[in-house]
Amino acid sequence: MRILIVEDNAVFRETVRDLLRDLGYEVRGARSYRKAVKRLTHHRFDLVLSDIELGDGSGFDVLQLARQTHPESRVVLMSGDADPETVRAALASGAVRFLPKPLTLGALLDAVKLAQDQAPADSDSAERPSGTAGPP
Repeated sequence: MRILIVEDNAVFRETVRDLLRDLGYEVRGARSYRKAVKRLTHHRFDLVLSDIELGDGSGFDVLQLARQTHPESRVVLMSGDADPETVRAALASGAVRFLPKPLTLGALLDAVKLAQDQAPADSDSAERPSGTAGPP
């Protein structure tokens, strides 16, 4: 499974990236909407994890771009602002899940599993990483 993490906080982005890589996933990071545009226009990702608040755009912009470039991609939006209206807006926009920050490991792994479970059946990149049983 190929995962893109769009997050302007470098420590958070790298921590999540390293954790998912340790589990065997192919993970790329983007520190801004502009970087996400480059990644999404040149590569296909099964899952896009995006912060809603980005310095030069928003997670909603990332979601819209992901839908245009790769409609089969699953998008999960994250934010420290987890008020009910933000959650509703994220899900109404097409995100498969909203994750409040700070993240718990369980919530992150549940979101990855959800993306795997919803991946098209003929997508070989949606398989679990080789050599792992996958997230619980």
